[in-house]
Amino acid sequence: MLTTSQWIFLITIILVTYAGGYYPLFRREKARQAEGFPLGGAFTAGVFLALSLILMYPSASKLLNKSFPDFDYPIVSVLVLCVFLVLLGLEHIIKNFERKSASTNNQLSNPTIPIIMTVMIAIPSFFLGTALGVSDPSTAVFIWIAIMVHKSSAAFALALKMVRSTLTRNQTLIIFSLFALSTPIGIIFGEDMHDYLSSETLVFVKGFILALASGTFLYMATLHDLEHAPLIKSCVTKKGFFIMLCGFTITLLVRLLIGEAHHM
Repeated sequence: MLTTSQWIFLITIILVTYAGGYYPLFRREKARQAEGFPLGGAFTAGVFLALSLILMYPSASKLLNKSFPDFDYPIVSVLVLCVFLVLLGLEHIIKNFERKSASTNNQLSNPTIPIIMTVMIAIPSFFLGTALGVSDPSTAVFIWIAIMVHKSSAAFALALKMVRSTLTRNQTLIIFSLFALSTPIGIIFGEDMHDYLSSETLVFVKGFILALASGTFLYMATLHDLEHAPLIKSCVTKKGFFIMLCGFTITLLVRLLIGEAHHM
């Protein structure tokens, strides 16, 4: 059963997602000329980078080492890289669809593009929500903040892709709602695991989910959206690079304050 803080996380994530997508969804014509928020992307990239390598990765390693104390293989590294490569592959699929669509329609893109984008972003969003659901309260707060920033910017970009496609208004709202609910469903799933799994199994599942979340955060910080990736595009200026370092440093300081992220 969700705690009060988890209900707050769940509701605010839904609200900020719809807030991020409001302008494209309900100002369709004007939104087609809108741009993103590069400095916000730079800050988020720094936060995601530190969350992946400073909080998620060490915690996943510690938990999986408990589950397999005699297994001498970097299983967490493999899981992180597998998630990273799967997301990269999905990104390439989207880019290929975009290129084909651009060559046949200069006005509105193929609806397949935003649909694939929704799946690609919703799956890692689910895992991030699950990571929040299995995390200790102190760690969950910071993961929640990072998700809030990501969901608002991702919602804007995703809604923009939808209104620039041939999807109808109703189709757009339905698909966008599926994306909005992906993280809250992950939170519920993560919390419910405590009621159905034994302590030994829970250690393994927590470690597995945190490894997947680590790979997701790492990808979101580095290669998400490929040529428009935050560390490539947003951090090219001195200001953008400084903002990214601020997000990274703040997360490092939080790690010092909360100590070990996960205990069993």
